[in-house]
Amino acid sequence: MEFAYILISALAFDLLLGDPNVPWHPVALIGRSALRLEKFSRKCLGNGYLAGSFCAVTVILISALIGGGLVLAGLLAGQWCKIIAASFVVYITIAPRSLISHTMKVANALKRNDMQAARHAIGMITSRDPEALDEAGIVRSTLETLGENVIDGVTSALFYAMVGYMVAGAPGAAGFAMGYRAANTLDATFGYKNERYIRFGTFAARFDDVLNFIPARLTLIAVFFAAIIMGLRPLDAVKYAWRDRKKHPSPNSTWGMVSFAGALGVQLGGPTQYRDKIKEYPYWGEPKEKLSLKHIIQAQRLVAIVTVVFTLICVIAVSI
Repeated sequence: MEFAYILISALAFDLLLGDPNVPWHPVALIGRSALRLEKFSRKCLGNGYLAGSFCAVTVILISALIGGGLVLAGLLAGQWCKIIAASFVVYITIAPRSLISHTMKVANALKRNDMQAARHAIGMITSRDPEALDEAGIVRSTLETLGENVIDGVTSALFYAMVGYMVAGAPGAAGFAMGYRAANTLDATFGYKNERYIRFGTFAARFDDVLNFIPARLTLIAVFFAAIIMGLRPLDAVKYAWRDRKKHPSPNSTWGMVSFAGALGVQLGGPTQYRDKIKEYPYWGEPKEKLSLKHIIQAQRLVAIVTVVFTLICVIAVSI
């Protein structure tokens, strides 16, 4: 039951505290540390793949050791302190409440028919050009954000907490979850295909893809059961996720986005206007319903239930 206590407590921390927007947040600290180590790595190893790999591996290992070390320190104070420490570390690697609350700002603006506020809100959580979006475009962008980030911000971290617990108990759960969060942060920091990072950021980007490979596909199972609970379209979630799984440059993103599209009965994807260019994505899912505000509300509930279902999957897997 120890692992169940850790995950349930981590979700409770997230529900009560959310994702604190403070300079000392571990994710912010990881990002700043990575940028500082980038300068050292480039100075010692050049500007290529080797320097980027050294930088990424170092940050990931240190983050994992700190996460596990905090739990070991908690163990000195007693069994329950160990569980609380592990729960807190896992909590800071997940963000379901933050994901829902950020998109709620979009939903509330649309409820008021305030398109300017809705565009501002969606511009805060995506890199798209908000001024180019009509209401359907705002809804589509919000659903894609929820579907994609439920993997990065919820299920992958829970998965690696599970793997870590199987390897090394509570310290392993915290260490593996923190290591995953560091890898995901590095992808966001270095994973750009520009002149600065095209080679330096290759390891961070590819390693993040590898880490998300299994959790992204397991997320489909959670979406399936969540769609059953919500009375949505569970079979369509599976059908279209499998059909459209390769229709995105990322090997993992479509598993979340398309399963959400299928469950909600909407079509996502298509030409996407970013601030500096247009990207021509294929369409995902089928337009059985017209995109509207109600789909944002349904998708937010889907994130919440997927979080609970995936937690149960992890707890059951550890108990077997």
